[in-house]
Amino acid sequence: MQILNLTLYPLSYLCHSFQMAGVYIHIPFCHKACTYCDFHFSTSLKNKNAFVEALLREMELRKNFVDEPVTTIYFGGGTPSVLQAEEISRITEKLTETFKVIPQEVTLEANPEDLTEDYLHSLRSTMVNRLSIGIQSFRNERLQWMNRNHTAKQSLQAVQCAKESGFDVSIDLIFALPAMTMQEWQQQLMQADALRVPHISAYSLTLESKTAYAFQVKKKQVQELNDHDAEMQFLAAHDFFTEKGYVHYEISNYSLPGKQAKHNSSYWNRTPYLGLGPSAHSFEKNMRCWNVANNNSYIQYISDGVLPLSCEELQLKDELNETMMTALRTAEGLNIETLENIMTPEMYRHFMKEIALQEKRGWIERKNAVIFIPIKHWYKADRIISEFFITT
Repeated sequence: MQILNLTLYPLSYLCHSFQMAGVYIHIPFCHKACTYCDFHFSTSLKNKNAFVEALLREMELRKNFVDEPVTTIYFGGGTPSVLQAEEISRITEKLTETFKVIPQEVTLEANPEDLTEDYLHSLRSTMVNRLSIGIQSFRNERLQWMNRNHTAKQSLQAVQCAKESGFDVSIDLIFALPAMTMQEWQQQLMQADALRVPHISAYSLTLESKTAYAFQVKKKQVQELNDHDAEMQFLAAHDFFTEKGYVHYEISNYSLPGKQAKHNSSYWNRTPYLGLGPSAHSFEKNMRCWNVANNNSYIQYISDGVLPLSCEELQLKDELNETMMTALRTAEGLNIETLENIMTPEMYRHFMKEIALQEKRGWIERKNAVIFIPIKHWYKADRIISEFFITT
């Protein structure tokens, strides 16, 4: 794939319309650094006002990027709930002025401690209609280890208040924590079900370099949960939530019928989207771009009228590998007929040979033209999918 540093190109080079369904906005601030997190953020809020101004200016610089109506908006981070309602309104109003916005879903990631009654009341005056609440655990000792800024009690209160305020609610949980037992995880599942929210994301804890968690493992202060126990917890979540009426529509995501996350689903369907803010990624056809992952640099570039972008031009094999990777993470699976006319004959022969091999192993199943990974093997999906990758 070809990497282009687009900060070296004139703005006219970038002025062409993308057909996109969604806009992602990265809010790069947090009150504290979580033990396991390697996303781009700063715990200093001193540049928050300058960041918001830069974000509004970036929209102006990229006003010719979007051709189709924007139907979903996602505030991610970081911790977007560090923004005041007035700041969120300024951002969405600028989006509406700049692009054609027909909002079906506007999601704000939020931490429980931020979702007070007053804050939720003020959010009702904004375009936000969905909250993704980072609960992670209902156990205070786990929250303390994660360096979270809320308690289990605050989580329960935040979800209840958010529902009463009329928001669609999604909650995040983490399993495969160090020394986590099946009993502990089952208790977490029952507490989540008692909240009866429309959407639940359950993520396996992953060890990322340059995090406090990685340091603790290196120093033998904690030990990663073994793969077998982590997989059993994944399957326990599937059995529990599906029995309770949730649809397990993507490896880490469950929803009540009709409540799938529209914005995140566009990622798995490889629908083009625009990313705004430091470190935010954009995708359109055969091009991926990302902003510089530095708040000060982002603000300076934008103030100078320069888009701080780098891009990669995807080759055919990259597009095919991404299509397989995203589709096979979902319950819908991959329609192989959609690839037949895109692949070269050599690629297609490799692909069909691999399908036959993985079917024989039992790692994938096939219904007519659709292949999918059985739920019992979903936890190993990344390894299975990599077998299909085209390398030449």
